[in-house]
Amino acid sequence: MILMDDTIFGQLAELAQPLNRIGIKPLICGGLGVYLSLYKRQNEARKMLRATRDIDLMLTGQDVSDETRRNAIANIITGELNYEVRKGCEHFRFQKENSQQLDILTPPIDGIKVQGGRSRLVKSKLHGHIASEACFIEEDLRTISSSEILSGDKIVSFEVLLPSPTNLLILKLFAFDDRSNKDDTEYAQTHALDIYLIIAMLTQRRDYLEGQKFLSRHRDSEIIQRAQSIVDSKFSSVDKLGWQLVLEASSFYTEKNVRQKKTRLDDAKRRLVRWFTI
Repeated sequence: MILMDDTIFGQLAELAQPLNRIGIKPLICGGLGVYLSLYKRQNEARKMLRATRDIDLMLTGQDVSDETRRNAIANIITGELNYEVRKGCEHFRFQKENSQQLDILTPPIDGIKVQGGRSRLVKSKLHGHIASEACFIEEDLRTISSSEILSGDKIVSFEVLLPSPTNLLILKLFAFDDRSNKDDTEYAQTHALDIYLIIAMLTQRRDYLEGQKFLSRHRDSEIIQRAQSIVDSKFSSVDKLGWQLVLEASSFYTEKNVRQKKTRLDDAKRRLVRWFTI
């Protein structure tokens, strides 16, 4: 397993503590969300978990329920924590010293103004990139505490949220589809490998059953139907683009031969197709 640099956990603690103070448990998505969801699972694929240097923070409707709350979040990020807007990504992508990066995402939220694919949470101060695929992100959330992430005698106290396994898969399927449609092979491969890791390491039956209930609740949703379509068109056989990119990844079971790698992919394919069949 590729161990995370302590910097990212320090950044997470620095972000989570003031948000916890105003009653928000930050919902962590992206590569860090995948890592935190899987790193304790005992599985041979665990060693392929990747490190990341940025935090994807999903702000939900509950987080930004009123103007006072939105202003408090903006003041924490741009004031207390001194994040600066990244040029060309105004008000939804931020950075600070030591290359720390913070991206703000939101699901579609009623009552929040939208401009250019962004939720305008606080005008000219804090926006969120709209992830339409996150419309059910608040369902089946997992809570993780600092004591589960950090080690040592002086553990700072905080809690964060993680998406459910099924929502994590949906986020990654959409991200993969977007990048592959743009012929962005490098990022498409990263997302495809994350999809492999998630489905290969979700071996507990309760995760699958929870996912089946979730998908059944929303079977008529365009988001769920599109996720199923991506699985069918790009992950339904080992020869499809998604699995081929995983096969070509330099980190994918470096000690195994091609036949052994394809066996792992075939098993993951069957599990992913089954997961999204309702």
